[in-house]
Amino acid sequence: MLRICFIAGSLFTHFIVTAQPYVDPLNIRYTNAFKGKNPSATPFTHLYIGSDFPVKMKHNGLLIFSPFYESWNIDSAGNKYFLPGVSSIAFPVIVQIPLKNKSWFLTVAAIPRFNSEGLKLNGKTFQIGGIAAINYKYNETLKYKLGIYINDDQFGLTVIPLAGTDWKINPRNYLFGLLPGRLTYEHKIANRFYTGATFRSITNSYLLNNGTYLRIDDNQISAYLDCYASKNIVVSAEAGYGIMRKLRAGNGHNKNYTTDYNWGDGMFIKLCTSYRIRL
Repeated sequence: MLRICFIAGSLFTHFIVTAQPYVDPLNIRYTNAFKGKNPSATPFTHLYIGSDFPVKMKHNGLLIFSPFYESWNIDSAGNKYFLPGVSSIAFPVIVQIPLKNKSWFLTVAAIPRFNSEGLKLNGKTFQIGGIAAINYKYNETLKYKLGIYINDDQFGLTVIPLAGTDWKINPRNYLFGLLPGRLTYEHKIANRFYTGATFRSITNSYLLNNGTYLRIDDNQISAYLDCYASKNIVVSAEAGYGIMRKLRAGNGHNKNYTTDYNWGDGMFIKLCTSYRIRL
């Protein structure tokens, strides 16, 4: 199965190509980041609401629709309303196509979205991105992935090579992800409880009302616990630490930043509710 997965960041961060151990037709996630040791560190809150709708195609192909909404609210530790709230709405469409050799799959995604202050839906806030990846099935428990991510950010064209894996180590342990976006280790404690660790790298850009743009960068390392209240309803708690955070601003379609601000490392917690189908 193929999934767009958001955790507070850019779309290539969310994209996990082919098979992870579950798919979420509905996912709601709230993040609260705390003030760090740096006096100027900036806490934030983040809300994400998204879904994945896979549709089987002929010859084992897949078509996936993954619309989502997200919003950031960022306050400087010493200056409330330091930055305006920014939001995104996106409509990713992904296709996975098996090649003639059954061990190889091609995955292609088109990712249109609007990123702005106040969620303005116009040509200036529109961004288009995409992913192309080749997936190799080494055996029934191990797959490799190589690809490229491209997005037309407010600060210019972003091009990032991707590499990942989908490895069912044994019935209780799973490793999956696509770096530099995300890598997750999952361990099954019992039928209703799973735990693990995740790394995520985040880059995103938003057009502000004054004509400038805001670029957000974060790198998150965390541990999580998933509790299945029923077969498909999952409540999750996650705690972690953000490092090498940056807030940058500029004018025009370039990286000539007028502001390059060290956001400050710090702790965060994340709460999530999902309707989940394990594969």
